[in-house]
Amino acid sequence: MTDFTMETGADGVAIITWDTQGKSMNVMNQQGFIDLDALIDKALADDAIKGVILTSGKEGSFAGGMDLNIIARMKESAGDNPAQGLMDGLMQCHNILRKIERAGMDPKTNKGGKPIAAALPGTALGIGLEIPLACHRIFAADNPKAKIGLPEIMVGIFP
Repeated sequence: MTDFTMETGADGVAIITWDTQGKSMNVMNQQGFIDLDALIDKALADDAIKGVILTSGKEGSFAGGMDLNIIARMKESAGDNPAQGLMDGLMQCHNILRKIERAGMDPKTNKGGKPIAAALPGTALGIGLEIPLACHRIFAADNPKAKIGLPEIMVGIFP
């Protein structure tokens, strides 16, 4: 089962909803990156889709960040060169964020593409903030309990 789903309305707006099953808050895992990447590709390739909204299926929060076990898996996947495995994994994340930011723009003219917005019902931490920051617009609920930040800097990873 995927943590990301996409529905497209008659107005041509695709809504990608992040809803990590079995968790009270969305947490990004390796499969989540693959699924989000595939849905962004699908939305950008579909001429009937005029724009995209990324949102959460969790009441009161967008995401709590990344499953830190991913970092260990990135390092392990590279065998004798764990630093390269970590770098490759982080670049994969970066490329997905860049795809959201560029949203199909012409690389020579920086024109065209599709607008991508994030609708945040509350807390957005780590990758849960980096994804909205890659979007063209962020709409955040007036939620006094929301926490916004990049806690990964506390473990030496810079956004």
